Amino acid sequence: MKTRISAIVCLLCVIGYAEVTRAEDPYNQRVADPYAISPDPPTMSSGTLEPYLSFMAGIAIPFSQDATFRNGDVESKVDYQMKQSIGGNAGIWFPTRNKMAGFDVGLEISGFVWYPDIACCRNGVNGTLNPDGSFEGTTTETQGIYVGTNVMLRYPMGISEAYPNGRWFPYVGVGGGAHQMAQRPGGFRGGGFQNAIVDQRNTAPGFMALGGFKAHLFKYVAAFVEAKYVQAFHDELGTDRFGLSSPNTQNLTFDNYESTIRTIFVHGGLSIHFDVKP
Repeated sequence: MKTRISAIVCLLCVIGYAEVTRAEDPYNQRVADPYAISPDPPTMSSGTLEPYLSFMAGIAIPFSQDATFRNGDVESKVDYQMKQSIGGNAGIWFPTRNKMAGFDVGLEISGFVWYPDIACCRNGVNGTLNPDGSFEGTTTETQGIYVGTNVMLRYPMGISEAYPNGRWFPYVGVGGGAHQMAQRPGGFRGGGFQNAIVDQRNTAPGFMALGGFKAHLFKYVAAFVEAKYVQAFHDELGTDRFGLSSPNTQNLTFDNYESTIRTIFVHGGLSIHFDVKP
């Protein structure tokens, strides 16, 4: 008899403890009282990392730049053309929101290509103006490539259980990397992925600042638009100042110059996000 009574008492203690624990659970409180105030929405305090991959396309808007040639001549406002640009990003956001007033910190690797050709016909830059008024020279094909790393900062908005890292968010970033310019006088082959310009290349350190806005279309797919400012100084750029390169041969003439290249990029694209749990 004593054994049965002891077993019943133990069973009642277990049931009582379970009911108390259930009553203290915020989820069960919400179910019991649908008008009660819900607890704070989920955050990244659990340690959830968010890697992502992006593809982007847009335009490159170069500033007019001065060019200083080896003989000391300075040509002002070299006319680099606004052209298409494509590229991609790979990055990761870290769970720093609770420690940084609601902001998340991330790291990103960004790479893109663009084609800021020097437009024909600029006397002393890519050709010569003849006495009869004709111009001897062509466009200087130019290809730009940038690959760099950025430190990112975002402010998640629209946080919910379905989107614990935010349904949308603005973000900014700053970083540095490798800025390469490749050039070819003559304008007779056309630069592109299948016909890269390799005749005259110069690589220099580059600086980038960016800002953008991203919104999730689905849980793991987001659309974004962003603007970038990129700057680099080059001392081995090349163009045919006097139009001596023939478009029908491989005989190219380069006159080297130095210049600080500044460009604004406007990109839009899609990104795939991943949810890595601890």
